[in-house]
Parts: sequence; C-alpha cells; structure tokens
Amino acid sequence: MNRVSSKFKVLLVLLLVVLTTFFHYYTMLTGHRYYIFYGDLYFFPLVLAGFWFGLRGALLSSTIITAAYLPITIMFWEHVPTHDLTPVVEIILFYTIATIIGVLKDREQRRYHQLVRAESLAAMGRAVSAAAHDMKTPLIAIGGFTNLVMARLGKIAQDVEKAPEIIGDAQEKLAIVVKETGRLESMVKEMLDFSRPLQLQKSKEDIGRIIAASVAMVGPSAKARQVRISSETPGDLPLVSIDADRFEQVLVNLLMNAIQASTDGEEVTVASFAAGPHLIIDVSDCGCGIPIAKRTEIFDPFITTKKEGTGLGLPIAKKVVEAHDGQIEILDNKQSGVTFRIKIPLSS
Repeated sequence: MNRVSSKFKVLLVLLLVVLTTFFHYYTMLTGHRYYIFYGDLYFFPLVLAGFWFGLRGALLSSTIITAAYLPITIMFWEHVPTHDLTPVVEIILFYTIATIIGVLKDREQRRYHQLVRAESLAAMGRAVSAAAHDMKTPLIAIGGFTNLVMARLGKIAQDVEKAPEIIGDAQEKLAIVVKETGRLESMVKEMLDFSRPLQLQKSKEDIGRIIAASVAMVGPSAKARQVRISSETPGDLPLVSIDADRFEQVLVNLLMNAIQASTDGEEVTVASFAAGPHLIIDVSDCGCGIPIAKRTEIFDPFITTKKEGTGLGLPIAKKVVEAHDGQIEILDNKQSGVTFRIKIPLSS
C-alpha cells in the first residue's frame, strides 16, 4: 500500500465516521427515528478499516467510533428503561466485528507474504539453477582447454622441433578460451542489467533514428541468416522522451529474436506509428509463433530455447519498456509468426 493510497483510505474512513456522526446526532436532536439507522452506518467505515488496515486499524476505528457514539448513548440512556442495553450491545459489536475482521485480514496478509516469499525463493532457485547450468559449459571449456595448453606448452622443452605445431594448437585452444570468457562476461553483464534498478537518462529523441541504428546493428546477423529487414517509420512522428541507449538495447534484442525465429529468405518488419497519446513500435517475424500458454513465461528470467541464450533478453526489454511507463505485448500475425508490440506514452 503506497503512501498516497494509505492517506486517502484513512481520510475516507474518518470522513465516513464524521458524516455518520453528524446525521446520527442531527436526527436524534430533531426527534426522527432514523438515528437508529444512522447509528448502524458506523459499521461501514469500521469494516473498511478492518479490510484495509488489519486488526490495529479496525480497533483504532472502533475506538474512534465509540468515542463519537458515547455521548448519544448517554443521552439515550437517560430516556429509556434501564433494562434496554441496545447502546451497550452496539458498542460491544463495534469491537467484536473489528476484532474478527482485523484478525482475518492479518491472517490473510501473513499467508500472502508467506506465498510471495515461497514463490520468490522458488524463482531464485530456478534462476540460480539456470545460471549455473548456462555458466557450466563455458567454464568447463575454459578449464579443459587451459589445462591442455599448459600440458602442450610443457612439451616444447622436450621436443623443440614440434614447437611451432604445439604453439599453433595452443593458440587455437586459447582462442576458444577467449571466446568462452567473452560469453561469460556477456552473461554476467545481462544478469547485472536485469538485477540493477534502472536509471534512465531521458531526452527528446527521434524514434526513427533509433530504429535505423538498431536495424544497422543487427544487419550482419540478418545477412548471415538470409533474412530481410524492412522498416516502416513515418517521417512526421513527434519526438518522444526516452533513454535512447536503453531503447536501442530493447529493439536490438527484439530484432535478433525475430531474425532467429525466421527461416532463410523471410522478412522481419519493424514499424512505428502514433496511436492517440501513445507511440507504437511493432517488431514482426515470420517464424512458427509462440503458444499462448508460453507468452507470459517467456518474460520470466532464464527462460530460453536458445543453446547460448541466458533467457534475460526479453525480461530486460520488458523492464526497460515498463520503466518508460509503457507495456510490451505479443500479437499473432495473420499468416505466420508473431509481433512484439511496444506501447509507450508520447509525452511524459
């Protein structure tokens, strides 16, 4: 519960108590019998306080209501037979209902936090397991090839004539070590990008320029897979307040996914347009699509179908888009494949 919402709820409960007290006293003094009905309305803010603030809030609200209700109870007590205990019963009911609702609410909150904690621990366990699995392969390669290089280099002193051959073989192995080390560095960078809070450096940017830069960056990968990339960006789009580097990271990730999902000779399309107060960016592929049941799961960290992927690309993209007060969703294409749609406000 954020501070604004909490203050609003407190003020609403107090306002309901004040209004109920006013009508209760007013009808009592004017002789109307509606004061009994207005007295029962005290249960409404009492129940709200219990649901919103738990046992402490419910007991505090019942105490405030009792303090407001007590003077009229004394007035009522002077004009009725002593055996009529209705006002006393109502005060007892205030505290009884407050206690019941408060206890139930606190119990529900404890169960909710336990479930959240259990789910967080389970997600952490899955993340650690996936990260360890992804890191195991390059670490094995690094360790194994380094040991081979050390063993080969040790043979140079024994057989000088084979030194060039041994050195050449060692260079090949070291090249693999360097490649796998770079892969590990990339994985660690993605993990840090995902775990760190985003600090956006926003400025007014031309989304067409960012799209063009992203398309140019993935151009060699698209050419290697014989996939065409087309861009559809009108020239009259207004400037949008975004973090250019972060957004380019998002588009490059989505474009690379689209390229890898498409078969040779297919086309990947990136289109942008304004729709009311929002800017829409669509990245469409011609792949086999994504099952509906998997569309929420793919935004979870370390969920990937790629042999060398960390499963953090889409979670990071989602995190960046949401940091811009936007959203990302998956749409089906008419023929084949899917469209990743980014929707962000044109003004912030």
